[in-house]
Amino acid sequence: MSFQLMIALIVFSLILIILISILVGRGKIPIKYSLLWYAFAVFILLVGLVPDLFGAFGRLIGFNIMSDLVVGLIITVLIFLNIALTVMIASQRRRINLVSQEMALLKKEVEDAKRKK
Repeated sequence: MSFQLMIALIVFSLILIILISILVGRGKIPIKYSLLWYAFAVFILLVGLVPDLFGAFGRLIGFNIMSDLVVGLIITVLIFLNIALTVMIASQRRRINLVSQEMALLKKEVEDAKRKK
């Protein structure tokens, strides 16, 4: 892996960690969702700090150029991150539907109670 790529990965991961920390601090991202992004940032940091380990892995699975392995790993991690976030969004959607239904039932009960008076 070239020295420039190592530096770029390390800087990118540190910027990502700082950005996530700022967003968590301001309450824009809940902590449970930020853990996925922290894990992604740490993964990128490890690729930048220990390129020989990933280089050996890359040669084992057939990558000749380390940058191709880095791109492939990042795309793979992003796909898994996207799947995890999709699951979270689906879960939130179910919760929103449940709350909407409960709210409608409570509203109906309040209206019924007002009519009885």
